[in-house]
Amino acid sequence: MSDPKPTTRAITLEALLPATPEEAVRFLSDPVELAKWFAPYVDGSVGEVLTFRWPPEMQWQEWVEVARSGRLVRWGDPPADPRQGGSPGGMVIEWTLTSEPGGTRLRMVHSGFGEGEGWDDQYDATLAGWRFFLWHLVEVLRQHRAETRTVAWERRKSTLSREALGTKLFGPQGLAFEPERPRAGSVAHLRLGDSRLAFEVQHVQWPTHVWGKLPGLNGALLLVEMEPGRTGAFSTGFWLSTYGLDQNRFGEIQAGLHAMADAVFGPAAG
Repeated sequence: MSDPKPTTRAITLEALLPATPEEAVRFLSDPVELAKWFAPYVDGSVGEVLTFRWPPEMQWQEWVEVARSGRLVRWGDPPADPRQGGSPGGMVIEWTLTSEPGGTRLRMVHSGFGEGEGWDDQYDATLAGWRFFLWHLVEVLRQHRAETRTVAWERRKSTLSREALGTKLFGPQGLAFEPERPRAGSVAHLRLGDSRLAFEVQHVQWPTHVWGKLPGLNGALLLVEMEPGRTGAFSTGFWLSTYGLDQNRFGEIQAGLHAMADAVFGPAAG
């Protein structure tokens, strides 16, 4: 496996996983395990192109390889002709795994970002996304590794400023933090269907990213996000990863999330 191309800017993050290196490799490369913490739908296998899908229309393809006795996993842009083999190019994500007391130290380097303002939105959004997904991976390994994940989501367009939208999202019609803004360690109370649930905040990047847990919903994990963009409408909404819920309970929660999105953003178009 050849080294990736030199890059001008990269994201580097670390996490301590409550898992062995062998288990960690599975969660970074096996479609079934990836679907528990990354994209809800993953198709393909190691050594070929994996397709990651987020409903309703987002899709991302990566060429996935495992090397160095299972201690390095590499994702990258697919080769121009996968039938000819070769290493991925362009954007490259390397996951290095090291055993240590308490589990496995994961070091992620996502390279391939250019310099200059034209790359800033993509870089910032990707950094926030990886921080969330690594937290999500740790929580799944702690609490949900043997459970099936089902995702409820609401995505809407907004033309409000991010500050104004944040006030609505985290106000009484949304996650009910009034009169204070969310902060790590604070608790919101939201109504999903017939349930009033506590949302324990783990991370805040005001006003664009907030995530945390819903202990009363079998430890479900909730992300509230706003996409980057300097002008015009931008996408925003909720992603709720649930585990071990029966179909009726999930349907109630999904309907409640939709009703909360209608109250905050107005009815969905179309």
